[in-house]
Amino acid sequence: MVQVYFVFFKVFVCFVLGFVLNKDRVLDLRGEKVLTEILLRAVLPFMIISSSQTNFSFEELRGMGAMFAFGTAYYALAIVISRVVYRQTKCSDNDQRVMTTCTVFANTGFVGFPLMRALYGDRGLLLAAVFNLVYNAFFYTYGGHLISKKPQFKLSELFRSTVSTASIVAIVLFIVPWRMPGFINATISMIGDMSVPMSMMIMGSQLASVDLRRQFFDWKPYVVSFARLILIPAVALIAVWSLGHAFSIKPDTMKVMVLMCALPCGSLNVLYAEKYDTSPDLCTRIVTTSTVLMLVTLLFWTWIVRNVL
Repeated sequence: MVQVYFVFFKVFVCFVLGFVLNKDRVLDLRGEKVLTEILLRAVLPFMIISSSQTNFSFEELRGMGAMFAFGTAYYALAIVISRVVYRQTKCSDNDQRVMTTCTVFANTGFVGFPLMRALYGDRGLLLAAVFNLVYNAFFYTYGGHLISKKPQFKLSELFRSTVSTASIVAIVLFIVPWRMPGFINATISMIGDMSVPMSMMIMGSQLASVDLRRQFFDWKPYVVSFARLILIPAVALIAVWSLGHAFSIKPDTMKVMVLMCALPCGSLNVLYAEKYDTSPDLCTRIVTTSTVLMLVTLLFWTWIVRNVL
């Protein structure tokens, strides 16, 4: 458990560093956008691909299959339940749409990938990549449709994501018997290792730009954050614990399943909300609130899965 605290200490330091750099005007909005593009187009894809260079085993392949099935079931159920529940509120239609996507779609890239790599190594990262493939399939179809209010899905959007492409490549490289030469894999891993400090610095800088006083006067961010950070991982924990008794699933696989459901609201929600003018201010406040609360809840769930699963 001490190792877990070390990991979160590193994450917290990088988060604070991004916050301080923003306050000192070293890292501004333009710098955040540049770093985000580098992270999404190079660092995360390299990190994902490097995770494929572990030894192949059918047991690992079954774990990836279990993760794919779990992710599909999670997104299908979470979308339906969230949409039905938020429709019962008196919120505007735009607010309901944003609250639904923020509840369902978490920050699997910026937070999920680096954290799973830090906690469970390449195996954890590869499982996270499988989960993220399901995420992309649902977000770029139904999620984008819900926020944009367009009548049709855009399957083509799914294949424009560099992270999605890298995830598919990593799965293929894991299955085939060929492995990269050591010096190539070491180079790719070196680039991928920048993911944790870079992603946390970006999030810390984004937080520094938000007027936190406005966060306390609206109940919606707290309701969504509670669902995203407490309720969903609690249900996932019960479901995964039950599945572990019914099927042969490795403990680390079950832990990754739960933790991928315990991440804060994803920043893609904000990008789409701003693009289609669907309550962008509310979406930003929801993502910010869940990101701040994550610093406590994610450590709690990491401790829980370590002692329960």
